[in-house]
Amino acid sequence: MIRLFGPLSVEDGERKLGPRDLGGTRPKQVLEILLTARGHRVPTDRLIELLWGREPPGDPTGSLQTFVSVLRRHLTPERERARELVVTEPEAYRFATELVALDLDRFDQLLEGSAREPTRLARASLEQALGLVRGEVFEDEPYAAWALDLRGSYQGRILGAHLEAAEAALAELDFAAALAHAEAAAALDRFSERAHRTEMLALYALDRPHEALGRYRSFRMRLDEELGLEPTAETRALEAAVIRQEDVHSLLPRPIRRAQADPGERAFRLFGRIAELEALKQAVRNAIGGGVALIQIEGETGLGKTRLIDELSAELEDVRVGRASCSELERHLPYVPLAAALRDALTGVDLGAAPLPALSQILPELALVEAKHEFDELDVLEALVALIVKHAPLVLLLDDLQWADPRTLAALEYLRRRGGDVSAALVTAARATDVSPEHPLRRLKPDALVALEPLSPDELAPLGIPGLYESTGGNPRFVTETLANGRSAALSPTLTEALLAQCRGEGTWGYRVLVAASVLGQPFEPEPLADLLGTDAAELTEELERLCERRILRIEGLRFRFRYDLVRQVLLASISPARQRLLHQRLAALAAESSPFSITQTTSSMTG
Repeated sequence: MIRLFGPLSVEDGERKLGPRDLGGTRPKQVLEILLTARGHRVPTDRLIELLWGREPPGDPTGSLQTFVSVLRRHLTPERERARELVVTEPEAYRFATELVALDLDRFDQLLEGSAREPTRLARASLEQALGLVRGEVFEDEPYAAWALDLRGSYQGRILGAHLEAAEAALAELDFAAALAHAEAAAALDRFSERAHRTEMLALYALDRPHEALGRYRSFRMRLDEELGLEPTAETRALEAAVIRQEDVHSLLPRPIRRAQADPGERAFRLFGRIAELEALKQAVRNAIGGGVALIQIEGETGLGKTRLIDELSAELEDVRVGRASCSELERHLPYVPLAAALRDALTGVDLGAAPLPALSQILPELALVEAKHEFDELDVLEALVALIVKHAPLVLLLDDLQWADPRTLAALEYLRRRGGDVSAALVTAARATDVSPEHPLRRLKPDALVALEPLSPDELAPLGIPGLYESTGGNPRFVTETLANGRSAALSPTLTEALLAQCRGEGTWGYRVLVAASVLGQPFEPEPLADLLGTDAAELTEELERLCERRILRIEGLRFRFRYDLVRQVLLASISPARQRLLHQRLAALAAESSPFSITQTTSSMTG
């Protein structure tokens, strides 16, 4: 076992070598650089550059050969074994990582495996992975260039592992372990909102609500003072839930259990979406049969985009499939989701063996093999084409494309237009309504578009639940939550918090407008709402139209109404009885001194 977490360590049975047991600093650094390449060849010129920078010795190649010889002697007393491990290639060296156990490889395997396991097994895998972490990668080389990139990469992975382990522990009601992992994650990243939110939830579950609120206030102050930001709607919603002393079990993540091969269960999961899945499968088959196709799934939140991708991925056979989700926090980083999907699809492939140096612009780990260069964007895209052609047929699945970086979007469009001998399907999912008209996503021209709409009353009728369409608006997410809550139209606490967080995400003014609108009868005109809020009706109408664009409200003639009555119910229930009474009194007073339409609105709101 070779351990790169913490100080370098080589363990061979009873024999253990540390950083000082490899024949000196330079031989140790040669080993570390070769290990960083993870089995790929490293040219001698690159090794010389990394070891000495711009000031190499008189005979750098000879010095390097000496360091390699010293390293081999110290690694193992068996000469042949030493040459098998540190391999000499034409003008390059390579460490045969396939012959040894590497802690980083084991960490990666456990982390990737946990994503496909039920909660109990996933948690065990995450704990085992974190047990390998003895410190930072290459702790004995804090400033070396080859160590910095790899160290930064694994800092992010360790952070993610702690966060996933914390959520798994919460799902299994092990609140002390969840708190420990959340605190470890917060120590790694002081501004990780997910880490601090998980801390709050774990403390609340441990019956320490005052500490939970104290952590929230400290984090909010740090964000404000150092970044000029405020916590997200999701975090503010959790604070509100703690203040209201809601049942903690309604806030906890649900454990994932191993799926059973039940055709009826699958049919329920895809309720109303069978035709869309078949359309997707046919489009993918057409693409991988020859040419390339960009297939886009569009729809607002909760309409089943991610579920369709899940089912499509599970049914694809005899084809390489790579999947990734775009992140709003990474949209300034080029090619991140595309690179993640490629790594997933090409697991086990030695990408360094392909003579495509420009590919390092998309997969930065390949820059360890060659000296870093800046490549023309066209060269980068053609290297991507060559990679896909070599490993075709290939299917890449990208979720939340509205958060993709511009270069990923440009690469998708280039692949679509390039076509030719590329045998690949690019399946994306996006909330197109969430982006501005100038957003690059609007300029993508998919070959096939699967537009998801809410389920119709006729599609919901077989479920036999009165008022289901009226309360959910046919949104599959709301339908699923309602059915999971005992096959009634009652609201679940989990869904309530999610909807409130979504509404708070519209900002202070937007949220205030939505809360006040929930008191009015539906549909409503802007004038009584403007009177209630004490604002200009024209300015308010602009905000109402914006909320329509955000798919929370919709226009009905000259009036507005909530797109989903479930959202209105949640907002109305969030208003205290005392405040509701005051609002009703103000509406009644306004109706008494205003035009007849206000009287109608007030009456319907007070009786609704």
